[in-house]
Amino acid sequence: MAQNDSRKTLQILFEEEKYEYIYIPRIQRDYAQGRIDGEATVIRDNILDDVASRKPLSWGIIFGVSEERDLEDGSKKKCFIPIDGQQRLTTLYLLALYGEKKHSVPFGYLTGFNYETRSASRDFLSALVENWYGEKEEGEDLKEHILNQGWFLNYWALDPTVDAVLNMLNAIDSGFKESPEVFQNLDRISFEFLDLNSLNLNETLYLKMNSRGKKLSQFDRIKSEIDKILPDDVVENYDCCFSLYEDETSHLETLSTFAEKWRYCIDREWSNLFWDRTTHNFDIPLLAFLSNWLIVCAGEKYRYIDDLVALNYKNKDFFLPWKFFGGFLNDTNVKKYFEEIASLLNKLCHNHRNIEIVKELISIPTSYPQRALQFGLLSFHGNDYSSEEFKEWKRFIYNYSVNVVSDKESFFAFINRIRNDFASYSTNILPRLAILHEQKGNEPNMQLREEYFKAKILLHNSELSAMIREAEQHPMLNGRLRPLLVDGDNFDETGFAIIWSNFKKWFGDDGDALVFKEDDAGSLHKRSAFARAFTKQVVRQNQFFNDWRVLDFAAGTLKDRLQRDRFNKIFRSCLMSDNLDDIEKLECENENEIEFIQAKETLLQPSVIEGILKWSIGSRLRFRWYHNSRCFYPENGKNSGDRIGIDRLNDSPGWDRNRNHTLAYLQSKSYIIDAMPVSDDESVALWWGSDIRLYHSEYPDIILWWNEDYNLGIINKETYKWIKRREPIEGKNPNFMFGTVGMNEDEIEHEIDTLIKDYLEEQNEHLIERE
Repeated sequence: MAQNDSRKTLQILFEEEKYEYIYIPRIQRDYAQGRIDGEATVIRDNILDDVASRKPLSWGIIFGVSEERDLEDGSKKKCFIPIDGQQRLTTLYLLALYGEKKHSVPFGYLTGFNYETRSASRDFLSALVENWYGEKEEGEDLKEHILNQGWFLNYWALDPTVDAVLNMLNAIDSGFKESPEVFQNLDRISFEFLDLNSLNLNETLYLKMNSRGKKLSQFDRIKSEIDKILPDDVVENYDCCFSLYEDETSHLETLSTFAEKWRYCIDREWSNLFWDRTTHNFDIPLLAFLSNWLIVCAGEKYRYIDDLVALNYKNKDFFLPWKFFGGFLNDTNVKKYFEEIASLLNKLCHNHRNIEIVKELISIPTSYPQRALQFGLLSFHGNDYSSEEFKEWKRFIYNYSVNVVSDKESFFAFINRIRNDFASYSTNILPRLAILHEQKGNEPNMQLREEYFKAKILLHNSELSAMIREAEQHPMLNGRLRPLLVDGDNFDETGFAIIWSNFKKWFGDDGDALVFKEDDAGSLHKRSAFARAFTKQVVRQNQFFNDWRVLDFAAGTLKDRLQRDRFNKIFRSCLMSDNLDDIEKLECENENEIEFIQAKETLLQPSVIEGILKWSIGSRLRFRWYHNSRCFYPENGKNSGDRIGIDRLNDSPGWDRNRNHTLAYLQSKSYIIDAMPVSDDESVALWWGSDIRLYHSEYPDIILWWNEDYNLGIINKETYKWIKRREPIEGKNPNFMFGTVGMNEDEIEHEIDTLIKDYLEEQNEHLIERE
């Protein structure tokens, strides 16, 4: 009897163990490594990557039972029936088959392996061995080639094992059709082999083992691989905080090596930390914790970093291959990684009564800011998460991560700064930050520079300290106080008390104090006063255009502006003033930005902002380029009445659009504007609508329409369509219409008079003809 614990290869099973036939019995599941679902594809790619390396590979344990069996051809053969390992054996067999057929690398036992799960599987593999000789056309898909062969029976394609075998062969062909060397030593792929018959284990056990029907979980697989590489040094060589682990039996103290303590703890309190009462499971949260810490240890350049970050643990079909861990956990890194993980888990166990913070620290992050916050908190060097030292550290980490981290690059920059500059001071962070305020006044990261400055105040100014902490908690600020603390290019706490008081007065506790409230005069005045003051302080285009909802000061938009440095000076100026109505208007930085200046001047006309904000749509308006002019209108604003056209006057008169100015002029000439004025002040020439109707008091039935394309003409007052001339006139529009772009008010008035005259003459001619 062969030794059961010896390392074998597929060739050795036939040559030394003297098995004449290996078959997958009916009770086994179909071949899975050739499926096309996400998990199988990753497994297949990993296997073929390993094979391509041409390095010695260990494919685990394969065990089963042997029997003497009468075959259909009348012969009796010694057979091996795999219980565990049939997937790996099948893949190894297909590699050997492809190597012999395509590259003439001899194997010699192609007829010695088959599937008995269904007749289609068995017959297909037999036909494949007999009829395929490695051929296919250049550029042809191997799977399609085999499917189109005359010897391939169509119904075989419905068998999942057949389909999976074809997919695996296709993948092998895609990767190795030009690489015969890959197949020249398949004996480098070995496995531990066990024949259960040699241990007097009967068929009953075989049936029980196969009826379990449960695959190893992702966690079980990773855990078993970790177990193989756990450091076996004595635990005194590690700083792992095992003394914090609460062990009622004291058994942990009797274990001397790191590996022993790890195995003991992970099967007990470490796992209990992650127990989910809803799913009755701890595997996924604990696995996520291990892999997320691997992300911060491995770093931005690690070859599997994007794969690790992209893992979706909420997807029940997610797959985490061991190579994501194994690629990093080499002799250089393995000790440090496990030392840090053990220390973290022991601290979490020690703080298990602090339920909320522990829950936060073991939750599964779904964004870079969440990852940064969690990593930063876990980097605390102390042991007590309820201590004042941890609370101060948490305040710093929150302010830093939330206001700096947004993507992969900023996330790893954050990790490096925490590890290199701050973690070692985590139990006494404020004094360290205050020292850095003196030492690193040129800190390039503005949030850190702010934290240094605030630390000085928190340590030495008790009155402002309370205000600083209160302001950091405001939902509109989230720890970023630069709009309240930066004066020009420098941090300055002078006036902070006034600024913070005004901030709360104007924005309220939730930031929604300036939102629209219908028929609320007090709310309208407050909202309009701040919007007007804010607009007066705008000096650059990117504070006004760029798709901003210019007059929107609801919580969401307000918070967004407070996060952008370009608005710091505006907020500070507004919040320093006790009377916003008297705040000085600042001139625009660039006097050549004519359209920007005109847009700002338009809004600052008397009662214009009030006229806009008394409507719910008012806060949604933004400046957009519309038909070669500026227009103030909401996103997806298809309703002409929701828009406000802005005159465009510049150094190229031929491009001027001066509708508002001209409409005011026409009003003085007895024209009636059929549109709602934006302002209650009659001196302001601004109307709602990108299409404006008007008529002369002498001709109330002749309706003129000045549309968004800057065409002006006569329309049917019932259908609102252009009225056409009965007879074309050379040089004139077929409609009673003309283009106004580049024309001044006198020219436009003259054209209107001519238009009305022509129209009346045509109408009179038509009446005469009818008589």
